[in-house]
Amino acid sequence: MSRSQYAAVWEWFLQRPGCLMLLRVLYRLPLLLYCAYPSLIAGLLIQGKWMLLFREIIVPMAVFLGVTALRHWHNAPRPYEVWDIPPLFPKSKKGHSFPSRHSAAASVIAMAFWYIYPTAGAVILAVALLIAVSRVLAGVHFVRDVLAGLACGIIGGLIGFFIL
Repeated sequence: MSRSQYAAVWEWFLQRPGCLMLLRVLYRLPLLLYCAYPSLIAGLLIQGKWMLLFREIIVPMAVFLGVTALRHWHNAPRPYEVWDIPPLFPKSKKGHSFPSRHSAAASVIAMAFWYIYPTAGAVILAVALLIAVSRVLAGVHFVRDVLAGLACGIIGGLIGFFIL
């Protein structure tokens, strides 16, 4: 998305408060996943499935830490830094845009669910895509950031859950 395209999106949402409110709901979807994931972990703990529990903790943690390190090393600017257009929702963080940690976390959580409950994993992966889109539309990430985040989570999940 270019500066002019984002400016048009920004204007479009500001002229449509109902759509802006819907975008705010989508922007907060990570909260849903951050509640669902501990439920998955708690269920495995209650069932005493220790090896599965270990994998379900280690794989997302490895992806999260890897993405965090990559963000720190790359330190890419955010759209509102580059284009001087404020994000639709207040955010002042500088840099650390690539890859999107929200997208990576959402997609690796989807893979964690997919490993045990494939239908739930597919639904959560769709939610991860909505999270990624909301981050771009809100102006806090570039498309490349969320695509890289999704790829890190999905590939990390595939390797950690289905290959190793």
